[in-house]
Amino acid sequence: MKIRRHSALVAGIAALALLIPALPAHAAADPDAAADALAETVAEVAPAAVVAADLDAHPTGVAAPLEGGGETVLATDPSNGIAVTAADGTNLLSFSLPAAARLDDAAIADDGSVSYLGDAKTPSVSVLAAEDAIRVATVIDSPAQAQRFSYDFGEGATVEIQEDGSAIVYVVEPVTDPETGETTDVEKIIADIAAPWAKDANGADVPTRYVASGAVLTQVVSHAAGKHAYPVTADPTFDRPNIFQYRIRFNRAETATIASGGAGVIASIGCGPMLPVCVLAGSVIWWNASVAQNSNPKRCVQITATQPYIVVGLYWWVNTYSGGPCR
Repeated sequence: MKIRRHSALVAGIAALALLIPALPAHAAADPDAAADALAETVAEVAPAAVVAADLDAHPTGVAAPLEGGGETVLATDPSNGIAVTAADGTNLLSFSLPAAARLDDAAIADDGSVSYLGDAKTPSVSVLAAEDAIRVATVIDSPAQAQRFSYDFGEGATVEIQEDGSAIVYVVEPVTDPETGETTDVEKIIADIAAPWAKDANGADVPTRYVASGAVLTQVVSHAAGKHAYPVTADPTFDRPNIFQYRIRFNRAETATIASGGAGVIASIGCGPMLPVCVLAGSVIWWNASVAQNSNPKRCVQITATQPYIVVGLYWWVNTYSGGPCR
């Protein structure tokens, strides 16, 4: 492919042409044109514009820098998926692409998105890596193509669907309080995923939702049952991972104890290394625990703390939840 077509690429990565070979003939006679057409299809129906970050050459494909440090790596071979790394090279997040084994190798469109073209049976995938987000769009060409598109976040990860239809992915991580030496298991959130959307070629909504199974997030797009204009575009968008984002969920008994005992009992419940945050948020936790205790069906209280890359400082919020350990 002609790397010159993406003006944001620096001159020194002309060798990328050797990393991303031309696509097989079944994908398109001109893979560059096919990549551009795919990008245009997504852009025409996307609810919000996303601007691609400049791309640099990477040993496995291309990389897009992230605001505040780190990068998103988009592999030439779709089977290698997408990875987000910190500035020091630490892996923050990685996930597979739907039907990766049946997709062609990467091609870069004029808008800076990376296309993995499918065939008559396999929807194509367009990945656009911005400085603060990753948009992964699947483009479905006919009613005969799949209606379920899965993203695997790997061993140890758990996907959780939120009440607003969005999703998070977390891993359980032991954290030791340097002052007390106490080690507590906390949930480290490694991905925030916006609620899914799906549009047909006319911009009409197509029914879609997420389902979760362990480390796998699946977007279900019910396109075959309706009278939709093809292609149908479906998208999950991933926020850029924070430096850290931890969550502690209190169970039913703990929530009841907080609700009845007030903020003064929080230290004894088990916040572990997040105890300073729990103390700071004590009255808010108590208020939410009281709301949860009076709800029907009963809910539980949780606290999340995060440190963003761009805005200096620690941020926390408290809300209620159902399911999981709320029993």
